[in-house]
Amino acid sequence: MKTKLFLSQLAALVVVAAIFYASYGATNALASARANVPEIYFAWERALPFWAWSIVPYWSLNLLYALGFFLCRDAGELARYVTQLLVAQMIATLFFIAFPLQMSWEKPTVSGLSGFLFSSLAAFDLPFNQAPSLHIILCVVVGAFYLRKTRAVWLKAALAAWFALIGLSVLTTYQHHFIDIPTGLAAGCLVLLIRPLDGAPLRFAMAREAARYKWAALYLGLAFLTLFTAFLGAKIWGAWMLWLSWSSLSFALVACGYAFLGAGVFAKNGQGHHASAAKALLFPYLCVARLNAIFWLRGRRLSDEILPGLYLGSVKEAGKFDAVLDLAAEFERPGGAQIYASVPMLDMITPSADELKRGADELERLVKRALCGGENLSQKAAELGSNFSAEAGCAHGRDFKFHRQAGSRVNLQTCGAANENKNAGAEQTLASSNERAAEANDKKVLVCCALGYGRSASVLLAWLVIYAGLGFEDALKLLKSRREKIVISSSLRDRIEQIAVRTSEI
Repeated sequence: MKTKLFLSQLAALVVVAAIFYASYGATNALASARANVPEIYFAWERALPFWAWSIVPYWSLNLLYALGFFLCRDAGELARYVTQLLVAQMIATLFFIAFPLQMSWEKPTVSGLSGFLFSSLAAFDLPFNQAPSLHIILCVVVGAFYLRKTRAVWLKAALAAWFALIGLSVLTTYQHHFIDIPTGLAAGCLVLLIRPLDGAPLRFAMAREAARYKWAALYLGLAFLTLFTAFLGAKIWGAWMLWLSWSSLSFALVACGYAFLGAGVFAKNGQGHHASAAKALLFPYLCVARLNAIFWLRGRRLSDEILPGLYLGSVKEAGKFDAVLDLAAEFERPGGAQIYASVPMLDMITPSADELKRGADELERLVKRALCGGENLSQKAAELGSNFSAEAGCAHGRDFKFHRQAGSRVNLQTCGAANENKNAGAEQTLASSNERAAEANDKKVLVCCALGYGRSASVLLAWLVIYAGLGFEDALKLLKSRREKIVISSSLRDRIEQIAVRTSEI
């Protein structure tokens, strides 16, 4: 088995290395054949020192790159590593062909080991293939691979320092200009976003709803606007304005999320944390999202109790609750919640039927675990609860109480006159049981998104219909009576009712 894995590792190294040198050499040759290849650098770069010894860490990336193949523990890890390297090569190659740049600075004469390494590098490396720096892209990808395999803190720190030195060496060996570094870092993070270290690769699926393309167009427009501002500002106020292009990239990625990547563009895992690559790429947008939440929530309640123990609100309030269902793709998990579930969804659009079902299922699980101790509904409780379903002809303006011990069943404490005599005994039994449960269990569950008005309201509405047995209109009136400003789209009713029908048929 080990021999088979070793042969696979060796074969993968040979194939990937061949692709690397062939594509890298071809793009260098194409650029050298052009009449005028531009060079982009800042005046302050002329003051950068030339450190001959830094060619050693520069070259060490090649060794670490190759060794990584043989550190893969199984075929799955090897396939992921190979995919990351090939995606990195593809991104760099496309830019080298479309936007070739050069490094024309003369290197000082060097002898000894450093001289030998510089000469070996010059044998195949022409002064083209600049931005994004493939060396920086690989530094990110290979560095993440090694850091993930390391457990000891001191070794992680040593590796991080060495890879940082490799990154710095592209300047001190006069191999790259500064602009190649941030572009290389962005490309490296994009590789890790497309094929992450853990979990499934980023999924591509064209959106079906027109609303998603509307928001994709909006964010794409913001991307072009910030990019134009970055270049215009660089000419007027200085090169530091080019950092606005980071915002442009961030908005462009969000646009891709709405158009064909979905909430996966945020790379939010089951523990509610964004992948480091996603946080780096989307940092400007994430800042805007937080400022937006602060603006819209100013002077308003952050959460409201819908049923005893069950709340609807903003993720900013989540730290105060025992159990949290987090639906905001753009916010990370808040601290404090002992029981947590995440179903990331994009903002400002109606959740899909699959998202609504997943969200309702997770809420049902949280409710049973937090409010019922994980117990199943007893047959008697089911019979009693059915007497108070939304189909029993009860009048509006009812006082709902949530039976925490008997599962996620909504009970009606005050019913219409037609059912009063028939259900009086059962009502009293359930009301007393609810009150005793409330006294015995003081845990609280929060369904949340950025503001607590859109995605979270839609999922809670789905849960009320699918699991609590309420009709859509009754559930909607309940939500509107407890939390103002909720936003429910016209298409939500059909989606929820279809899910409820399918669920009842299972």
